[in-house]
Amino acid sequence: MSFAKPTFLLLLFLAIVLPGIASAKASEVLVTVGPESVTAADLETAVRSSPFATQFNTMDEPEQAVLRGSLLKRLVALRLLRLEARARGLDRRPEFLQELEDYRTSRLYRYYIQKLREQLTISQDKLDELKETYKGQPDALEAAKASMLSEDFKKLRLLSLQMLREKQHVVFYTDRIAEGITPDTLLMQGDKISLRYGDIVDVDEFPKMPDKEWVEEQLYQRTELLLFAQAAADEGVDVSAAVEDYANELLPAMMMEELEQEWIPDDAALKAYFDANPELAQVPERWHVGQLVVSSYAQAAAMRRRIEQGESLFVLAGRYSIDPWGRSHNGDMGWFKEGEGVPAIEQRLKSMADGEVSDIIHTGKGYHLVTVIERRPGKTRSFASMKDKLRQSIVDEKLATYLQSLQEKYPVEWKILANGESGKEAAGG
Repeated sequence: MSFAKPTFLLLLFLAIVLPGIASAKASEVLVTVGPESVTAADLETAVRSSPFATQFNTMDEPEQAVLRGSLLKRLVALRLLRLEARARGLDRRPEFLQELEDYRTSRLYRYYIQKLREQLTISQDKLDELKETYKGQPDALEAAKASMLSEDFKKLRLLSLQMLREKQHVVFYTDRIAEGITPDTLLMQGDKISLRYGDIVDVDEFPKMPDKEWVEEQLYQRTELLLFAQAAADEGVDVSAAVEDYANELLPAMMMEELEQEWIPDDAALKAYFDANPELAQVPERWHVGQLVVSSYAQAAAMRRRIEQGESLFVLAGRYSIDPWGRSHNGDMGWFKEGEGVPAIEQRLKSMADGEVSDIIHTGKGYHLVTVIERRPGKTRSFASMKDKLRQSIVDEKLATYLQSLQEKYPVEWKILANGESGKEAAGG
């Protein structure tokens, strides 16, 4: 998720201010987005949740600033999408409310299951017996303890389930599971819970009733979920904060789904974009390159003669190359794709056979001898193979413009500037 190309002022803001945000107080507001805000605590949570969290402390300050800037922009984008989702009424749709209720139920269920697990212990007598049986075998002892606790948990779970069924006066109507069953057919009834056929089987996905045994299994599993969740709720367990956090994550995702449907209603939209951007189908040629770079033509000629006499370009590169990367990697430059390198070198790579050493190529970086270790030819991909990439390209392209339009509806104001003043201009207007 990204904005349009940042302005110079925004880039300057990110470069100067973001390294200092790490020291901001957790409650300090970094950005306001309409009526919402992004705090330092929000940003730190995003940092800890990012795929780079484990490497973050090893990064230097500029790298940390870039990551913080990227995550801060993402947090702003998510708030813009969430505000628009609410404005469109997505938070009042039945599917959204049902999703929240399902999440609430699952959180309560996990609480109750964890509570059951915490009740389990191995008696000292049994533990001593296991230690004697697996003396000198620590791994086997741990496996035996885990197996014993697992069996005890199964028994405790079944016992708890039976007690809750009796307490809730649960009655099953499995005889109603037959061809012609409707979504409203009641299959389980308790004091505080109930299940209908449509609650456990998606009739759109299964217009014809699945196997009866499968339906019964789903019915019993769903009943267990509801019973344990209701038991946790009856104990006063409060998961409202977790549900609210989930809602805040779900709304932007639903908004993106709606936007994607608007922008790409069918394959015709993808095909039109494919035809308008033929370069997307081109996979450039790739080369795994070996290279030796020296500072003079005479030295390059001498190196080439030594290679012709049987010495290795890679060994020589490790000794004499003036390119730091190439020297430290013995001339192995890794993979390059067409369009990424120096034109003069690329032109030569195209015409060389694998393993051939080039003639001397002069560039602004020195005098080069190159070789192709292996190559992957370019190709043109078909429309069918590119649908996912085309979809993502369209979304990325349109989302940047769309987020800019949302900033006009929900103004974004960056609160922390180098001079301590707030200002909308830091966001590029």
